[in-house]
Amino acid sequence: MSEHPFEYVAPDTLEEALALLRAHGAEAKVLAGGQSLVPLLNYRLARPRLVVDITGLPLAHVRAEDGWLRVGGLARHHALEEFAEIARACPLLPEVARLIGNVRVRSLGTVGGSLAHADPAAELPLAMVALDARLTLASASGRRTVAARDFFTGYLSTALGADELLTEIAVPVTRGMGWAVEEFARRAGDFAVVAVAAGVSLDRRGRVDDARVAFAGVADRPVRATAAEDALRGQEPSADRLARVAEIARDGLDPQSDAFVSGAYRRLLAGVLARRALARAVSSEGGSAPLPKPPPGMAAAKPPLEAATPPEPWPQRETPGRRVVINGRAREVDVRPGETLLEMLRNTLGIFDVKEGCGEGVCGACTVLLDGRPVSSCLVLAAAVRGRAIRTVGGLERDGALHPLQEAFVRHGAVQCGFCTPGMLLTALAFLERHPRASRDEVRGALAGNLCRCTGYAKILDAVQAYARGHDAGA
Repeated sequence: MSEHPFEYVAPDTLEEALALLRAHGAEAKVLAGGQSLVPLLNYRLARPRLVVDITGLPLAHVRAEDGWLRVGGLARHHALEEFAEIARACPLLPEVARLIGNVRVRSLGTVGGSLAHADPAAELPLAMVALDARLTLASASGRRTVAARDFFTGYLSTALGADELLTEIAVPVTRGMGWAVEEFARRAGDFAVVAVAAGVSLDRRGRVDDARVAFAGVADRPVRATAAEDALRGQEPSADRLARVAEIARDGLDPQSDAFVSGAYRRLLAGVLARRALARAVSSEGGSAPLPKPPPGMAAAKPPLEAATPPEPWPQRETPGRRVVINGRAREVDVRPGETLLEMLRNTLGIFDVKEGCGEGVCGACTVLLDGRPVSSCLVLAAAVRGRAIRTVGGLERDGALHPLQEAFVRHGAVQCGFCTPGMLLTALAFLERHPRASRDEVRGALAGNLCRCTGYAKILDAVQAYARGHDAGA
């Protein structure tokens, strides 16, 4: 791609980052997960003079204390999805996290980045409004706290100042409250056409003590259906009552038409999804929503709650040499500030087993493993990999032989044209390392973000399952 020049800096401390934002204001863009920013840079929809990479700052904590779940702005989406303590403290968050993009987006995307981007169809802003979360905004002048419903001010706009960072999100612990999310999207992983989050708690008489109903995709920001909530409180949650409350919620909306659906259809869909979400929230009231399965070797009772320690930040140089570890081999590479990891691998290092596809993180052709997790290399700045371990499909080779998963792909005819195969292999391998006994449906869900141009998903699933069965048997 033709490159739009900008300076790149990776501050060592939060104070340094805030000082940079104060000095550069609107001419600076913050790089957190990069899943929204890098596509904007690729398409020249954002033209900053400075990119401030904050991924090395200590803001990835997740902890429960004093009735609050405190989530650092740099906590990754997969942390919400995987940590069992989060499911116990706030069961809405894991359910919402599983709907965000695909496994590659969830590997790098951050909670704070999603909220700051403020897409009105995104799941996390919807969840935070439904949960009455409180957001901490930091600047060089101090700290302030903003309620989630006041944070979102319009389409892709928030109360966040140009010199501020979203450092922490505080969510009230909602044990004993049933939650559910229902959404309709054109494809798995797309932003929702309409999404609904519903929460219900019951008193000792079986009547509704508290109710929450919030929508995404129906306005320029997440919307709370307060009239519907008021109509449900104090009532028995019968099917008829829930249907009526869903109608009230629907009738309070006035969504716009767009290129995908009409406003009338979106409004009708909102009512249907609200009824489903309310019914499921009532059925799960009391915190009975299932906990996610912990990865192998992780104790279910006391899983680690702190996110992984971020890598050491790089020196603040515009075009520094970068030490990266690719397929087990350390390499020193000079990179440009706007160069993506995909470009570095293919153009600079000549590693062509990484395929170039959509450039938007949608197709999965450019998938690599970054510290063991699948990422879209087209959405990662090469300057930000910071010596982390990168694995391409070429790194699966064992003593000159194919990896057993590759052999399974060959045996079951899953290779096909081969363009999507590297991403399929790496995504499947990373998933099975954490879920070695995954069902076919679970494997299908993990691979949903990797598109096959030959439409041969059945053989791919056959191959992955055959490998998993052999792996379990010690093959």
